[in-house]
Amino acid sequence: MTKKKVLAISAVLGVAALVISAGTLSYFTDKTEAVKNTFTVGNVDIELKEQQRNSDRTALETFKQDKVLMPIVGSAQGEKDQFGLPTAENYVDKLVSVKNTGNSDAYVRLYIAFPSELDNDDPSLNIIHWNFGNYDNNGTWTSTYASKWNWLKEDGSWNYTVKNIDGINYNVYATDYVNTLAKGATTEYAIQGFYFDAGVDYKDGEYYKNGTKINFDFDKGVAVLVRAVAVQASGFNNANEAVTAAFGADFDPFAE
Repeated sequence: MTKKKVLAISAVLGVAALVISAGTLSYFTDKTEAVKNTFTVGNVDIELKEQQRNSDRTALETFKQDKVLMPIVGSAQGEKDQFGLPTAENYVDKLVSVKNTGNSDAYVRLYIAFPSELDNDDPSLNIIHWNFGNYDNNGTWTSTYASKWNWLKEDGSWNYTVKNIDGINYNVYATDYVNTLAKGATTEYAIQGFYFDAGVDYKDGEYYKNGTKINFDFDKGVAVLVRAVAVQASGFNNANEAVTAAFGADFDPFAE
């Protein structure tokens, strides 16, 4: 065998060796783990709470209907009991609050409607008066009028509209809870009660206040209407923004 042929054979063997080596390569691999993503769906749900003192004023209980309105004896701003509520006779408890029973933080708006003939921007002209907030056990006024519930428009005027409900004109007040209401939490009382003015009198089948006839049909009773709405807090900066987006600027809570 010549030298030239030996070189040729060596070259062939080299190629064969390369082919064999390629067939034994190993690859780094991995299998992607499957991940199950579980999302909790948010919801908004509220409970409107109305309470009163029981008959001996030792505990709070659920508000009972068909109260008898009589002119107050004493002062609603006078002596208070252990609940911080007036001890004056004929004061009607109506402790109104809202509880968030859903699983998401919410913004809350409360609507309270009084017959227009009995309610006035000037409290001295009111037939029915109503109290905000509460007193603590030390007798200190803890008003919810501005600190917890906002009753006013941006211009400082009362946030209310006059609406006809079942043939009677009502002053419908809207008040927004200032903070977001966390799930499971309950607001402070928006109002704590109301009372007939001490100047109200009954004579010859008619009702008067300080000698002026009251133009209202009391035979049908006096209805104080309350309704609350709530909207998710996520995505909004305040209650007004949330309620307007969800229900519209002209939402009528008593239309349904």
